[in-house]
Amino acid sequence: MCCRSAGNSPRSCSTSGGSERGPSPSREQPRPHLSSRHCPYPNASARCEHHERVDLPNVLTEADAKQLWKVWNWYQDDLTHPWYDKKPEFWQEDFEVFRSVAQKVVDAMVERYGHPMVLDQATVSSTNHIGHPPHCDNLQFDSVWWGGRQVKQRDELVAARGGAEVLWKSSKTAFRNYSATVALNNPWEYGGGDVEFYSHWGQQEPSAVHRGELGSGVAFCGCQRNIHAVTGVKWGWRLALLVWTRPPDAVVPEDQKHVCYFRPGTGQSIWLTTADLESYPRRRQEGHSRSWTPIASGKGEEDEEEWKEDWDDEDWNDEIWRDKDWNEEKLGDGPTDLLDTESCSDRGDNVSKEELTPVEAQLS
Repeated sequence: MCCRSAGNSPRSCSTSGGSERGPSPSREQPRPHLSSRHCPYPNASARCEHHERVDLPNVLTEADAKQLWKVWNWYQDDLTHPWYDKKPEFWQEDFEVFRSVAQKVVDAMVERYGHPMVLDQATVSSTNHIGHPPHCDNLQFDSVWWGGRQVKQRDELVAARGGAEVLWKSSKTAFRNYSATVALNNPWEYGGGDVEFYSHWGQQEPSAVHRGELGSGVAFCGCQRNIHAVTGVKWGWRLALLVWTRPPDAVVPEDQKHVCYFRPGTGQSIWLTTADLESYPRRRQEGHSRSWTPIASGKGEEDEEEWKEDWDDEDWNDEIWRDKDWNEEKLGDGPTDLLDTESCSDRGDNVSKEELTPVEAQLS
């Protein structure tokens, strides 16, 4: 089963405006108050060692991008209306393509950062008009503090911009260390879709904006020193490869191995999960045949309501969009999605991959 993840939002829990929240149950015990700090609790630690962003020029070739486009065009899904009881299986050669191209990015990151890391997960995403609001990948916003006291929710942005301390807590992906985004099409093919970086939570204007050429990207750490956002795509279409890494000795929790990175702005995507990276090499050694078969999900209204409740638990609606003066300008005004959203199940079992529209025509 492919689980949905709303990622690590700038807020961790939903409360009524103006209320003062108590300490998170997972927080460590208060430490003696230091004059240089406002918060009596320590920030959660992250696995990244270097915090600078590094450019990845020409890390992929145009041929790499076309190969990933083919795989994306065949398996694309947005997880909003499940078409299968389980995530479709990659054909073995499609898995090899996806993994090898993602590994090229990881190899470049290892070279630039100078210490070992391994591929944990990858996604090919066609960002839609919503985009992604500011967040960091491997820590989660908790609260804002001043003079040893927690600031009320309604005053957090003003306080943070005035020098109050932001407390970050651990997230489900705390075992990871670095991330990268690589453009799979040309920047002139879409409007919006810029990657913005912020040096601190609540910052009104980005410290840096990245808009890569086809095959080029940027790598960055997953802690609060690289809060980032992606503006909504207003016209055209944007395809990007997203890569997440972890230290070689990091242990991935079992409940995270099948999780697919997904947010409302992710759009039609494909996922290479930790479970995929573990299972496909074993299948090849064991001689399993390549296949995937659409299965009617049989989900009714009750299941859909349950899914919506699970989504609400991720605190997306109440939390990400609460601070309008920070996030509202990130929304695009363009069409909902200019990409083909035809489901794989509509194509049928007997459609060959050669019958798809040639990728050269789509990328020209």
